[in-house]
Amino acid sequence: MPETIYLFDVDGTLTHPLTEVDDVFADIFLSWVRDKKKKVYLVTGSDIKKTKKQLFSSFIDQCEGIFTCSGNVFYSKGKKVYENDLQLPQGFIEDLELYLEQGTEWRKKTGNHIEIRQGMINFSTVGRNASADLREAYYKWDQQTHEREDIVSYIKNLYPSFEIAIGGQISVDIYPIGKNKSQVVEKLQQLHGPKVSMIFVGDRNVPGGNDWPLAQRLEKLPGSEWYQVLSYEETRALIEHSELFI
Repeated sequence: MPETIYLFDVDGTLTHPLTEVDDVFADIFLSWVRDKKKKVYLVTGSDIKKTKKQLFSSFIDQCEGIFTCSGNVFYSKGKKVYENDLQLPQGFIEDLELYLEQGTEWRKKTGNHIEIRQGMINFSTVGRNASADLREAYYKWDQQTHEREDIVSYIKNLYPSFEIAIGGQISVDIYPIGKNKSQVVEKLQQLHGPKVSMIFVGDRNVPGGNDWPLAQRLEKLPGSEWYQVLSYEETRALIEHSELFI
């Protein structure tokens, strides 16, 4: 039988947004990895520094590897294996700053709005320095106003060679077309062979979400599946009760 590997998003899938992993869930998850001898990779839009604040090195090291920055950086057993560079067109950052100044109706700005990561940019009108309460307030406001959908259209109209995806509660991820989470499939096929099957769990497996490109790529991979969850509690239910995870 073809080998099966498991892929997990982090924010909203293994933890609540930007919070440390729950101790009970971490024990259950890592016991599942060890006892069932599962090969697990993490796939996150965040960078390694922020991810380690949520999962800690001891958690990450028990996985086969972690793809950060939407697959643009790959670490295995604590060592960086590769990273993609980012080439931005002239005026790109200035156009994001212009949206912050004139495009958004959100007024409570906290700083760290344009975060350049390896191979991608994370953009937020409320800012990544926002408190948990302010993040929740923005998220609810965005659900009513659909600002992040407007940001996607704004950037896409100016720079059609880039794709933009909604991620987490407060931001969008920006990267060159194809440099999204779906790129991890080819990398993993190189490691495990072309017939490997993959099971992916994420909280943004919806059109426009930053997990969606990976979910759609797996639709074309025989024997592969993807699951949409809304919390780590739902992820726990999957690994404890779904036949594909037992």
